[in-house]
Parts: sequence; C-alpha cells; structure tokens
Amino acid sequence: MLRAAFLLVSALTTGATIGRKVISGAINRKKQSIIHQAAEDARHRIRGHAEEYLRDSITQFVGAVFVKATLLIAAWLGYRFGLYPHIAFSIATIVLIAVFLVRDIIVIFPTLRLIASKLHDYGWRPRKTVGEVVAALVFEQVLEEAQGMKTGRTTQIILALGGHKKDEMTREIAREVADIAGETSWHDLRPFMLAATAKFLTLSALYSVFVFILVRTA
Repeated sequence: MLRAAFLLVSALTTGATIGRKVISGAINRKKQSIIHQAAEDARHRIRGHAEEYLRDSITQFVGAVFVKATLLIAAWLGYRFGLYPHIAFSIATIVLIAVFLVRDIIVIFPTLRLIASKLHDYGWRPRKTVGEVVAALVFEQVLEEAQGMKTGRTTQIILALGGHKKDEMTREIAREVADIAGETSWHDLRPFMLAATAKFLTLSALYSVFVFILVRTA
C-alpha cells in the first residue's frame, strides 16, 4: 500500500514536470515572438522620432537663418539709404553677428554637453554611444508600457505553471528588445544623421557666403 502511494506520487510529479516543460516552452516561444515584434516596433518608432526631430531641427534652423539674414539686410539697407555712416553699419554688423553667435552657443550647448557626456561614458565611440543611448531609451519605454498592461488571472496562472513571474518576464522582454534596438540603431539612424549634417553644413555655408557678400558690398 505504501509502495503504491509512492508510485502514485512519483507518477503525478513526473506528469507535472512534463506539463510544466510544455507550458514553459509555449511561453518562451510566445515571448520570442513578442520580443521580435516589439523590437521591430521600436525600430520604426526610433526612425519616426529621428525623422521628426530632423524635420523640426531643420525648420528651426532655417527660421533662425532667415531672421539673421533679415536683420543683416535691414542694417545694410539703412546704410545704403544713408541713415547712418559706414562705421555705424560695421559696428551694427559686428554686434549682430556676435549676438547670433552667443544665441547659437546657448541653443546648442545642452545638446553638445549631452553628446560629450555620452561619448565620454562609452569611450568616445559614436556608434557605441548611439546604440547605448537608444537601448537605454527603448528599455525604459518598453518597460513602462509593459508594466502598464494588465494581465488577466488566467495569464498569471499560466505563467506560474510555466515557472515564470510577470515582473521578471517583463524586464527580460524589455532588456532583449533594448539590446536589439541598440544593435540596429546605428544602421537605422545613420541616414538621418548624415542628412542632418549635410543640410546644416549646406545652410551654414550659404549663410556664410551671404554674410561675406553683404559685408563686401557695403
């Protein structure tokens, strides 16, 4: 009788172990599917943010250049119409350009400081820096969104039967999604970075040529 009881317990334990492995395998397969889908969504989101940021930055930059050019032209027209002598125009031009430079430094200083600090943290490797920054942002976003999702009692029971905990799985998914996003971020963001650099350099060159011509014709 006692032996039969031991055999029964052993059989039940073995069955539970097999069942747990089956459930855990199904959960892991679903988890990998979620990770890949979330990583792809994160990449699309990153590219969308980069495109939007580039568009807004270029718009602001063009607006600033337009205002600068308008003020310089106004100073030049005042001199041409004889409202003040050449020395006054020269002083006004120098003052305006100095104000423009100070304003530009104030505007870009936070960004430059952030870039410098991140480059310093990750060994002055731009590719590594971009990946780490993106991974950190994606991890926080995915973790916040995942923690905000409510799971039903059935899901919690299935996770428990499979030997998983919701919080641990949530962090694991967020970490793996962040790793994928960090590894692919340079490839995704490089076109936007190159385009932004090219446009800023082109506009800066045109503005510099405009200032040079304006000063030379005064």
